[in-house]
Amino acid sequence: MIVDKGTIVAIIRGVDPSNVIDVQEALIEGGINWVEVSLSEEEKGLECIRILNKRFGQKINLGVGTVTNIDQAKKAIEAGAKYVITPGWDKELIKQLLQLNINVFPGVFTPGEVMQTINQNIKVQKLFPAGNLGSDYVKNLKGPFPNLHLMAVGGVSLDNIMEFYQAGCSSFGIGSDLVPWGATKKDKEKIRAKAYEYVSVLKNEG
Repeated sequence: MIVDKGTIVAIIRGVDPSNVIDVQEALIEGGINWVEVSLSEEEKGLECIRILNKRFGQKINLGVGTVTNIDQAKKAIEAGAKYVITPGWDKELIKQLLQLNINVFPGVFTPGEVMQTINQNIKVQKLFPAGNLGSDYVKNLKGPFPNLHLMAVGGVSLDNIMEFYQAGCSSFGIGSDLVPWGATKKDKEKIRAKAYEYVSVLKNEG
């Protein structure tokens, strides 16, 4: 799976299934069609994936995040997830996930973990928590690994997203700053407006 440069991935976390269609509609209206549904609340997350897959199908790039074991991944894939994102690097889990022929974006923190992803032929690495590491860390990583496709996640905001973009991050996972934890229908306009802001910032950069 190719993640285009400048892609924003909206992270949906703690949203009740009864509200998730409204949340996704707001994201689409704001220009975002990549979404990661977190399994930090597993049953709620799985039901959101089912609903989004049934309602939007190929109109969105639907994935699952906060995956820490293979059973979670299998359930999410059955529900409709097209890619899997992990919080951190777990070599055995990644091997198991790759055997499912699913796109995997593993969390990485160190150069050693980046090297392991490259040796597994993984194309997209989730740098987490990006906000704590900073854009200079990204620049340093891109030295020995110039072809990395880093997805910056954790602490990325409208205030610093361009720093990470210019440092070498290609895509961005945005959580509560875009979709508040437990968002409801009442947040729809706020989410739409914030999505448009994020998309506009990167689009203007060209």
